[in-house]
Amino acid sequence: MELGKVPPHDIEAEQAIIGSMLTDKDSVISAIEVLKDDDFYREDNKLIYQAILNLYNRAEPIDIITVKAELESMGKFEQVGGLEYLAELPEKVPTTANAIKYIKIVEEKSTLRRLIKTANEIIELRI
Repeated sequence: MELGKVPPHDIEAEQAIIGSMLTDKDSVISAIEVLKDDDFYREDNKLIYQAILNLYNRAEPIDIITVKAELESMGKFEQVGGLEYLAELPEKVPTTANAIKYIKIVEEKSTLRRLIKTANEIIELRI
């Protein structure tokens, strides 16, 4: 990324995905089919997504309490903003019916960041 430029991202879409995942099982499956943790721009959202993925891979329930426990076991609970941030995520979701759209937004922004990074690497090679 160029110095002083903010990479493409959409924090609200990231929060909406995670909020949807905390309240709707179908959203969990939809997100996991498309997104990787590196698709999240903000580190706290990335860590929460990793915790949800861990729970999903162990076939454990996914909700605020289980994600909190998983983040604590990862040693990352305070780093994501604690229970206050986790609890506000479901409130940031207008409707879980739009989870697929939120997923696409985050995926597109992640793709743009990767393209910019690759383009900058190519430019550096030519200099």
